[in-house]
Order: sequence, then structure tokens, then C-alpha cells
Amino acid sequence: MRFLFLVPLFAILLSGCTTIELAADLAKKLNKPQDGKTPSGKVVAEPRYKVGNPYEVAGIWYYPDRDLSYDETGIASWYGDEFAGKLTANGEIFDPEIVTAAHKTLPMPSAVRVTNLENGRSMVIRINDRGPFVAGRIIDLSREAARLMGFKKQGIARVRVQILAEESLRLEREAKEGRFPSIGARENTPMPKTTAAAVPSVSLKSTNESGAVIDRKTETVSAIDLITSARSTDVLEVPPVSTVIWVQVGAFSDIGNAKAMAKRLRSVGKVEISSFDHNGSVVHRVRMGPITEVADADSMLENVIKLGYNGARIILE
Repeated sequence: MRFLFLVPLFAILLSGCTTIELAADLAKKLNKPQDGKTPSGKVVAEPRYKVGNPYEVAGIWYYPDRDLSYDETGIASWYGDEFAGKLTANGEIFDPEIVTAAHKTLPMPSAVRVTNLENGRSMVIRINDRGPFVAGRIIDLSREAARLMGFKKQGIARVRVQILAEESLRLEREAKEGRFPSIGARENTPMPKTTAAAVPSVSLKSTNESGAVIDRKTETVSAIDLITSARSTDVLEVPPVSTVIWVQVGAFSDIGNAKAMAKRLRSVGKVEISSFDHNGSVVHRVRMGPITEVADADSMLENVIKLGYNGARIILE
């Protein structure tokens, strides 16, 4: 009976196009992937450049931004087999053996330099997914990236995440042209020659996966050096940095608002108001701490969020 109802519809459609055109159009629609899958259930990659609109997860709003000056500290985590073979937020297929990462707001793809402040390991990682949606975590690395960064076993690490502006712009341009070069452990093709802005001068040495030291004659490491090292699974090393943890809750131009927030937060723990100059204006920052252990910071952050401060986050100093 369903076939009989379709006959008039086909007759109407055929009046505006040939039988061949209709057949081709229907075939295209039937074979178009839905949610990244073909009718057979196979996941199909549809990679694209994406920044995205504001979105909400578990009551917290996130605001994606093409921020080419991004430079933050926090706690990194990693993810692996539970997402293997699934689509990333920009339409790639996640492979835990490739060096990639998820970030809540940065463009996809973009290139960031991630430095493990606990052991000094530093490498370039390509952002191609959203997350981690766990309070107190700044970036989620693939399993392979976490292994190379030296924190796969413990699961988390104190890190600094810095966007590489020029390299990110190049990735953006290529992605918009439909080209998605892999910056990962399985990709060994040489990087195209580009002019890359240097990162701050630091004393660096490079080691490969076996631990052999590669001499570097300069203390200034360019973004292209970092990308190249990531492709060959080399890991740059900088001196480890001792850090303390803070839970940052808010920042105000009005000291009265800062004091009101601090008063409410005293039921959770030690509160500090620190004032600093920002573009000619005084900003009063409200934060909890200092804290030594990540577990204690996680607990404090959870209590702060329960008071309604969903924008609170963990930072390192």
C-alpha cells in the first residue's frame, strides 16, 4: 500500500526532471551519511574548519573563539579507546594513536604548544575535538599524546597551553581549502616551508622517543620546529616548573563586588583578592588557595561550583 501512495509523488517529481536526474538525486540522498554514518553503519569522516557557536554542557556555557593569543595554565587529562573510531567535533575520525587533543573553545583545527610543567616535556598538538567536559580540566590529549608527554600512567598533568598563531592560521587556511594534514605520530611527511613566529626564548634540548639527545644550536624555537618535532614524535624539553594551584572564581573592576564574592566564598576555604593593572584599568581577582594537590583543588572547585559559580576554573602559578 505504501508503494501506491508514492506513485503520484513520483509522477509530480518526474514532471520537473528526467528519470535519470531523479534516480541520481534519490541515490545521492540515500547514500548521504547521517551523523557521520553511511546506511551500512560505517563512520565516514567529513572534516571541516570549525569554531562554532556558544554551547551548554551540564549547565555550563562555553564560548568558542578564534583566540590567537591564547596562553593558559591548568590540568590536562587524556582520552582513548572509548572514543576510537568516532567522529571528532570537526568531523575527523578519532584515533587514540595519533597526537591530537580536545579543547573547549579553540578553533578546529588549530596548533597549540603543550608543556608538561612537571617534567618539562613540550610538543605541538593539533586541536580537532571539543572537551574535556570535566570541571578543572583545561585540555584533553589523545592517549598517544599523553604517553609522549609523560603522564599516561597518572592520567593528569599540570600544563601550559599556548596557541601557535601563525601555524594555526595556516591550518585554518588549508582546512577551508579541504586539506587536513595530520600532525601526529603516524605522519612522517615533511612540513611545508613556512615562516613561523618564534616562541619566547628558552633553553631547550630535543630528545627522541628513545631518549637520545639532539643538540640544538639556538635557544629560540620556532613554531615550525615544534610542528616538525611533533610529526616525528620528538619531544622538546624545558626545565620543569614548580607550581601552586588556585581556583579562580571571578574578576571585577569594582572592589566592592570582589569583596562581596570573597565574603560568600569564605565558607568554602581561604580566599584572596589580588589587584592588577589590565590595559590601564585596575582589576580585582577573587581566587581560592594556594593549593598544593590537584585532588584538593578539584574538591574546592566542586564546592565553589555548588555555590553557583559555574565559571570558576583551576589555574597554576
